[in-house]
Amino acid sequence: MDGPLVRCDNVIKIHKQGALEAVALQGVDLEVRPGEFVVIVGRSGSGKSSLLHILGGMERPSAGRVVVAGTDLTSAIGADIRHHFRRNVGFVWQEFTRNLVPYLKAVQNIELPMLLAGVAGERRRRRARALLEVTGLQNRAYSRVNVLSGGEQQRLALCVALSLGPRLLLADEPTGELDTQRSLQVYELLRRLCSEGGLTVVAVTHDVALARRADRVFHLQDGKFRLDRRVRVKRVVDIGADGGVHLPPELLAEAMMTDRANAQVVEEGILLHRDAGSG
Repeated sequence: MDGPLVRCDNVIKIHKQGALEAVALQGVDLEVRPGEFVVIVGRSGSGKSSLLHILGGMERPSAGRVVVAGTDLTSAIGADIRHHFRRNVGFVWQEFTRNLVPYLKAVQNIELPMLLAGVAGERRRRRARALLEVTGLQNRAYSRVNVLSGGEQQRLALCVALSLGPRLLLADEPTGELDTQRSLQVYELLRRLCSEGGLTVVAVTHDVALARRADRVFHLQDGKFRLDRRVRVKRVVDIGADGGVHLPPELLAEAMMTDRANAQVVEEGILLHRDAGSG
């Protein structure tokens, strides 16, 4: 499609509890193009989950406009909302077991949304097998959910969310129960689905190190994007045998770096700072 798959214009969300009002989102603007992998980071209570729920059509904004996959979620009702959630969107909840039926086998969980949507049997089985393989669960296809580990259940929840081939995947802490190695594998899988399969991903996480593997990272604080801290990941660069790293000129220009930089080892890797004496 032409233009963004996701567009939010001045979105405001106010939660009411009796006489009390809590502002979750304060004038959020966001555009996500087809095939992008976007991550939103922020502390608990910053508004991340509220934004995902609005994009999924589960909550309506208090003000502003939201258009996802051609559906205006600000005014959509009834059948339009149900169609949007079932066909356009896959959702991985932070409580990922909400994606799963505990007494069914893994492959049956993946096939269930397709069965309810009227997908033919052989097509369901092929899709389920492919998803089990790419998430490393092919040997657990006929295991019941209650015998899977937490990490296996989380990967199965991702399979269920992708079963109908949604255009947009919304993921709330998609690697919360996984160790670092498996988390990286899931993020690389999502990147591959974006670049090769045309999937668009909007995920929220607390893990900034993992988030930086996305195409763009937005920092949400007190219901607002901190534009001065937005991270743009342009590309992967190669490290030579001698340890030399050659950064693309446009990346250096955006960071306002010239011929020198200060390097610092941090938890996520190596952080480069502008050298005040350079230039």
